[in-house]
Amino acid sequence: METKKISINGEQLSYYDNQKGNIALLFIHGAFINKTYWEIQLSHFSENYRTLAIDLPGHGKSSFNQKVLNGQRFGKDVSEFIHRLSLKNVIIIGHSFGSDVMLETVAQNANEIIGIIEIDHMKNIGIELPKEVVNQLINGLNTNFEYTCEQFAKQALLTEETNHEIVSKLLKDYRNINPEIGIPLLEYGFSYHNRQLKLLKELKIKLHSIHVNYSPTNEENLNKHLGDNYELYKINGTCHYPMLENPSRLNATIEKILSVIIGV
Repeated sequence: METKKISINGEQLSYYDNQKGNIALLFIHGAFINKTYWEIQLSHFSENYRTLAIDLPGHGKSSFNQKVLNGQRFGKDVSEFIHRLSLKNVIIIGHSFGSDVMLETVAQNANEIIGIIEIDHMKNIGIELPKEVVNQLINGLNTNFEYTCEQFAKQALLTEETNHEIVSKLLKDYRNINPEIGIPLLEYGFSYHNRQLKLLKELKIKLHSIHVNYSPTNEENLNKHLGDNYELYKINGTCHYPMLENPSRLNATIEKILSVIIGV
């Protein structure tokens, strides 16, 4: 797809858009990566849907002028993006931190959004990481950013079984992110659990979750906080990036969820 640009809230945001279809699938990437991670999904779904993927501010080919890094700000940007492109019948697919941006977008602009799908993120909702763990990581980022980013990715997002090409791609993107973006974004993410839980409890539409089984999901916690307002789908994989590792299975699972949301 051709890369497009749009001016939103003081930023030049880069995005893909096939510009056809009555139902819009909006893909939002996670922290430190970019819209190119969705290229297989965009190609797969473009025949039947309007498919879009956006680079969040400070990521990919989007600018970083407004020095604010939090989900609310990104949610405002994505909400304005939906408005400016006059998108209707929007289904948001958010991966990792992109799922939090998805929640913030729904909170600000629920009218045009008919469905939400989160990918491999909300496995332990409402649970705070120990402060000593967070402090150690933040100290490491401030003293040796590239090394700490790489170790975080290896320990939390990848496994020894992950394909080396995926590992190389991810570690390159993690090492190359601007520390002025990476450090505050991770700090924000580690303190987001209460806000995330609040938004999940306020959802008026069902949350569809696709989780990769390389790490466990606390299903008891999901049921405790969301009751019957979620549906969990599990897929096999060795890492946090099923769009790269197992795109055919991910696409098939998204298709299954779309049939539920749209009712076909």
